Amino acid sequence: MDIRLIMVKEDFEKAYNILNQKEYPLSFYEYSLKHENFLNNESPKLIGVFEDDKCIGTISYQVSFCPHLGKILEIKEIYQTNIKSYKVMMNFLDQLAKEEQCLAIKISKNRAERMNQNMFDRLENFLKKIIH
Repeated sequence: MDIRLIMVKEDFEKAYNILNQKEYPLSFYEYSLKHENFLNNESPKLIGVFEDDKCIGTISYQVSFCPHLGKILEIKEIYQTNIKSYKVMMNFLDQLAKEEQCLAIKISKNRAERMNQNMFDRLENFLKKIIH
C-alpha cells in the first residue's frame, strides 16, 4: 500500500472516482481546484491511499493554529472504499500530525463544503445533476 500527497491529474481522477458523485457537491474541476494549491496553507491538501495503483481512500486535511493548543491537524474530508483502507488512514494520521508538528487532530463529520462558484461552475453542476 502506498500513501502519497495527490498532486497530478491522474491521481485526482482516481481519488474523485471513489466518491459517490451523485451525493458529492463538487464537480471534478472543483475537487481538483480545491486541493491543487497544496503549497498554500489556505487550502486543504489531499492524501491518497493507493493499492495496485488504484485509490482506495483519501484524506483532505489542513493545518490550522489555535492560540491554546498550537498547531492542529484538521481533517476536512475522509473517504474510503473498505475497512482496510480506513485502518491504514487512521494509523497514518498520527504520523502525519507528527510530521506537521501538530499537537492535536480534529476530525469533524461534515459534508464537503461548496466553493465560491462562478456561473459556469454552477451550470456545470446543474447539468451534472440532470444527467445523473
